[in-house]
Amino acid sequence: MMMIAKSDWFPSRWGADDQAGAMNEVTPEIITSAARLVRKGKIFVLSHILESGIPQHWFHGEFQYSTYRRHSDTQKMFTKKNKFSAMNVKVNMADHSGTHIDSLNHTAIDGLLYNGISAAEVTGPLGTTKLGMETSPPIFTRGVLLDVARAKRKPSLEAGYVIKPSDIDLCIRRQRVTLRKGDAVLVRTGWSRHWMNDNNKYLGSCPGIGKEAASLLIRKRIAIFGADAWNPEVDPNEDPKEEDAVHQMMLVKNGIRMIENLYLEEPAREKSWTFLLVCLPLQVKGASGSPITPIAVV
Repeated sequence: MMMIAKSDWFPSRWGADDQAGAMNEVTPEIITSAARLVRKGKIFVLSHILESGIPQHWFHGEFQYSTYRRHSDTQKMFTKKNKFSAMNVKVNMADHSGTHIDSLNHTAIDGLLYNGISAAEVTGPLGTTKLGMETSPPIFTRGVLLDVARAKRKPSLEAGYVIKPSDIDLCIRRQRVTLRKGDAVLVRTGWSRHWMNDNNKYLGSCPGIGKEAASLLIRKRIAIFGADAWNPEVDPNEDPKEEDAVHQMMLVKNGIRMIENLYLEEPAREKSWTFLLVCLPLQVKGASGSPITPIAVV
């Protein structure tokens, strides 16, 4: 497998063979500390429902599902005296459907993935042989919700709004939270108000973090970053000559997985700023992402 000898961003601090990325920051001590955040036994579901017509970026394609077998059909298949029947649904979707997490093989810099792995050499008909979703550890860590929309006293940030370090600092002060190594930092922009209400607007230009705010979070050595828009970074990019520059900073250079299309309204309403975040991605071998149902437990 090809890997360039050395760069300013690889080999990673966890070694040239590492595939876990920033999830290495989530130590057993951080896991047990996160578990102690649960005091009320209340759960917030942080995902949107997968249903017909959800907004899907053109790059990933349409989410499709349909009834595959009906009870009326299977009554004829199963003829035992207890009159058993069953039904099921067939789903056709990209690995980046609905609320989902990006794996470390999703984004590249000049053909190189996280840790300098050549995308061309590891990509085949079944995804990649390195950095696929099967290499993404389960997420069980402290979650921190930064409500930038609330801090700016707006129901939603404007399309194209660049979240700056000053916005992050404002949330930290007003919410009285800290950012720690191994955290999952989730940013509320209010953009999810357009989900299934105005899908064209939802999928258009959106607010998100800029490169300076991303650098701040990287320096904090967070493990996961996510937001309540189709793109956690501002779109279009600050530099019109760049595409998904924050994805490259986080996924490729620092191994920080990103979560898109979060639903953060309920914990925000209750001002639940810190919580145990639990998320179990589908372990699809070679996949570049996975639909997820993350939960915040307080």
